[in-house]
Amino acid sequence: MLLIGGMLGTHHLSTDMIWFVPLLFLVIRPLSVIIGLVGTNTHPLQWGLMSWFGVRGIGSIYYLMYAVEQELPDGLAARLVSIVLTTVAVSVVIHGISVTPLMARYGRWTGRRGVAGPDHRLD
Repeated sequence: MLLIGGMLGTHHLSTDMIWFVPLLFLVIRPLSVIIGLVGTNTHPLQWGLMSWFGVRGIGSIYYLMYAVEQELPDGLAARLVSIVLTTVAVSVVIHGISVTPLMARYGRWTGRRGVAGPDHRLD
């Protein structure tokens, strides 16, 4: 995270992020989770958590570096770096603030500590 913060200078921030990050967090990711989970017995509460938190990990940075390595034009590569680093930074802050209360609430709701496993029914 220190490296991402160091790479994300104010010159990387753009006004496009004002609409892109909320669109990603509130529309694109939830729709992709819902589509991906159609036909499963996943409880809607779990859908909601997956939609909000998304896939955790370093995947965004990996795919960004893969794309940059494919000899993208400099302008496009810089734009992608800006989008991904800004999104990751905002995600760390927003999801970092919300993870403890949401997971505590989820734990209380399921009546047990932690996350319900795939064979645990929430009916």
